[in-house]
Amino acid sequence: MSNINDFSEKDIRNAILRKAPLKNINKNSKHWKGYIEIDGKIVGKVKIPNEHDRVMHASKSQYIATDLKLNAEQFNAFIECTLKAEQYCSLMKQLI
Repeated sequence: MSNINDFSEKDIRNAILRKAPLKNINKNSKHWKGYIEIDGKIVGKVKIPNEHDRVMHASKSQYIATDLKLNAEQFNAFIECTLKAEQYCSLMKQLI
């Protein structure tokens, strides 16, 4: 069982905005929130970190991983770019 790695808030934000099929991003609060839509169905909501270079440790990243419906290994791959947008969508389709 792997653990979530430490990533910068900026890296997490960029990966979410690039790969997660988001709809209706709410930009009116401190942190943006977006709805994850797969095949016309909302499968979840994710908090999008701000564009800081600070490190977001696993203790906070785990909540984002849960929102994205990814385990630690999948979340690390999602941020490190080894899990592509198409693969993420395929994983989400298995949940609906």
